[in-house]
Amino acid sequence: MAKTVSLQVSQRAGIGRTALKAVRKAGRVPGVLYGKAKDKTVRSRPIEIDARKLAALLQSSTSENVLVDVELTDPSGKKVDQHLALLLDVQHHPIKDYIIHIDLHEIAQDEILHAEVPVASIGEPVGVKTGGGLLETMLRNIRVACLPRNLPELITVDVSHLEIGHSVHVRELILPEGVTVTNPPELPVFSVFAPKEEVVETPSAEVVQPEVIMEKKVDEAAPAPGAKGGKADAKAGGKPDAKAAAKPEGKK
Repeated sequence: MAKTVSLQVSQRAGIGRTALKAVRKAGRVPGVLYGKAKDKTVRSRPIEIDARKLAALLQSSTSENVLVDVELTDPSGKKVDQHLALLLDVQHHPIKDYIIHIDLHEIAQDEILHAEVPVASIGEPVGVKTGGGLLETMLRNIRVACLPRNLPELITVDVSHLEIGHSVHVRELILPEGVTVTNPPELPVFSVFAPKEEVVETPSAEVVQPEVIMEKKVDEAAPAPGAKGGKADAKAGGKPDAKAAAKPEGKK
């Protein structure tokens, strides 16, 4: 069950970007308190909260779904009224991660509320311990409907019995008394998958290009190998040329 904490908030006089900067500079967090007026219309009141007290409240909670006993005061510190509210929306600075805005929604003790509750696993699955499987969280939060006094802060799920290929579904969740889940019952919450096999890439065979033999162009002006009268033939022991053979003996 979600715990109820007390929180003092003050009515915020100024609105707009300049007023919000001034509130944050003073170490306070701007916000809005939503509620229903007597004519059933939704009303909203600008508020501001001490930043350190709000941060301490959230750090002590498992989730941001916190039931708050709100004591509303005017800017001078005088008590105006008191409400039970649910802290539903907390906005953080995208870089520095401090709280920049909150929304509180007034609720009645006898009114069914709808909220998201975080889910956590307990135990080590059999498929992980003995089969080397991997536990995957498929749903980190579930949607519930209940009275404020029955709102759980956290839903725990025993996953120690899960083998590879098995899951815990929404319909199998064990919920506190008076709490119902509005998610589809067939959705898996936790699943154990087989370990992923590492794919080893085998080097592809090198493509061998066929050898291309270029035909040598024969020079028509040059004598063919072995032809008579070639100087190369004479030097290599071939027959002497015709002029040398016709020269008379004795003449130099």
